[in-house]
Amino acid sequence: MFGEGVILAGIRFSVVDLMRAGAALEAKIKSLGVSQIELHDEVSTYEQSVSHSEKGYIGEYFHRTLNTLPPSMFQGVTCRSSDGYVVATTAIRCDDISGWDLDRYIREFWMRAYRTKDGEPVLLSETAVPFAKDVTGSIAYIGDTFVAPDLRENNLAAYIVRLCLVIANTKWRPVYTYGWMARHHAFEKALFLRWGYTTCYPGGLIWERPPANKAYEDLCFLGCTPAGIAQLLMRPLDIGLD
Repeated sequence: MFGEGVILAGIRFSVVDLMRAGAALEAKIKSLGVSQIELHDEVSTYEQSVSHSEKGYIGEYFHRTLNTLPPSMFQGVTCRSSDGYVVATTAIRCDDISGWDLDRYIREFWMRAYRTKDGEPVLLSETAVPFAKDVTGSIAYIGDTFVAPDLRENNLAAYIVRLCLVIANTKWRPVYTYGWMARHHAFEKALFLRWGYTTCYPGGLIWERPPANKAYEDLCFLGCTPAGIAQLLMRPLDIGLD
């Protein structure tokens, strides 16, 4: 098993490559003020752990009122400090969207899960996510990322999201992994590259009826193909600052 290669879109990497990168990232995360990394197969246990953090809640992509995510489709990650506090969170979901493309999936999900300030379903413009067209099959989403304020200066979030990219490709082997990021984080700080994504589209969501939460009005779309994963596995700790 461990000698087998994962081949996606002509890109090859082995399970050993994934394990090696995961171990390196785990060691790095534990050197930055994290004592324990917890993996959650159930949304309920992830939700309970997040409730003990300063974040306190989980987002729409994972919340049980909006989703049914069995262990085969979900992985939550929380990190605790040596005094037992939950200081970082993130989560991954996998969806097989065969028959649709990612453009259609994003439109359907946001319309169902988010509301305008008047309580109506949000509505994306026809030109909102053209970059997601023709992406289909098994896709992974990484979101719900939070790091306690006193740990944010050491790029802990970057290493945690990179670990999630490794976990997603170990567990599901998706044809594409995506996420969202505020524009000022994505471009002013180039955080999308630090986090391991290779693609970033500004103005990722163009609205006809925007969500009530202003933070969602100007998000950048982040993407990573198997080629990007292969690149990350060669240098998992290289976030571009050295």
